Amino acid sequence: MLPAARRLRSPEYLVHLMGAGVALALFADLALYVVLPTHTQQAGILLVDVGLMLSANRLIRIFLNGPYGMLIERVPRRPILLLSQIFGIIAALMYVTTGFWPLLAGRLLWGMAWSGFWLAGNTAVLDVATSANRGKLVGRYHMWSFAGYVGGALFGGLLTDQIGYQATFAVFACGGVTAFILWLLLLPETRPAASPTPAPESNAQRPEPKPQKQSNLVPIATATVIMGLNWLIFLGIVGAVLALLLQDRVGDSLAVGLIIIPLTTLTGLVAAGKDLLSLLAAPISGALSDAIGSRWTIIIIALAAGVMALLLVAFGAGLMVIPGLLLGAVITSILQTQSTALMGDYAGYNRQGRLLGTISTAGDIGAATGPLLAFFLIEQGWSLQQIFLGATVLLAVILPWTIWVNWRYARTGHVAQSIVQA
Repeated sequence: MLPAARRLRSPEYLVHLMGAGVALALFADLALYVVLPTHTQQAGILLVDVGLMLSANRLIRIFLNGPYGMLIERVPRRPILLLSQIFGIIAALMYVTTGFWPLLAGRLLWGMAWSGFWLAGNTAVLDVATSANRGKLVGRYHMWSFAGYVGGALFGGLLTDQIGYQATFAVFACGGVTAFILWLLLLPETRPAASPTPAPESNAQRPEPKPQKQSNLVPIATATVIMGLNWLIFLGIVGAVLALLLQDRVGDSLAVGLIIIPLTTLTGLVAAGKDLLSLLAAPISGALSDAIGSRWTIIIIALAAGVMALLLVAFGAGLMVIPGLLLGAVITSILQTQSTALMGDYAGYNRQGRLLGTISTAGDIGAATGPLLAFFLIEQGWSLQQIFLGATVLLAVILPWTIWVNWRYARTGHVAQSIVQA
């Protein structure tokens, strides 16, 4: 028997406990995105190395997600989550050191940690979810991830300005230790009990049966491509060049009355504002897709709004770039939440791990390519406006295809499974 503190009290309890731990672990990672482009000297690297450092954690996940996804279907989720916290703590401590190789090692270790957080965490959520609340629970778990983004971006910028680069990451490592202790004491296991042969009387308690594989292929592939483009643009490119974008449009500081806001703090504030909106959008969009019975409709609206957001970023002068960045934050949250929930809709019994591994690999390829591509294009003489116009085209191309997928396959997945269950 599990200790009383580690028994599953409710799906909501599990989601909030896991989410809070992931949020604390994310502080160091997000702080690095905010401060590294403008603190290369303190980190002991060159500006040309920034793209690699901001992509290394995602590059390693490209090779980890598939095996992790298969493994997570066969082993308990709790040990993987605890091990991921340990990896995250060590990674944050390596950011305290100076030099190319320690920082690269820390980024690779963080990539291993995040594969565990993302795949084991989302699988645990899908373990306890049904078609009636899957979007809501996935949205709440992702909400906590965005809370970590908010905290890391905001406190990363503020603390770096106040106590310095190295001290900031030492503080965030302590936050990871706190999360590990909480999980060690309280986190329950969610993996379904092994059952060699299906028991008819337990079918009502199991996740819904998987629809025909042939009807799943196109929507799953489309959701996977959308996830890749989402992370390429809104996580990879925007995350990597945010400080440079604000420096280009606003300058090295912003004067608000008698207050002078340094660029690093401004970057942190904007990043925190973006992630706060993402935090709010995740559970709302998840619950809305449950209510209307169509995740594809939500995705189509988000893609159209994403095109408008990128155009605003490309052409916005001065502070006008900020509304585009904020709208983009809402879009990436919606696309991420809906794509993940769709994998739960289309997965069979205890098969969520492999589909999550697939979309995570696509997302990580996009997110890893984003910083490398952005800094490469900058070195080739591209302006930030040209980069964001190119991103707009990519998002616009997938929109009509997604509309067709919704028209052709709307009867599969979420809605169809709800009918089967009824």
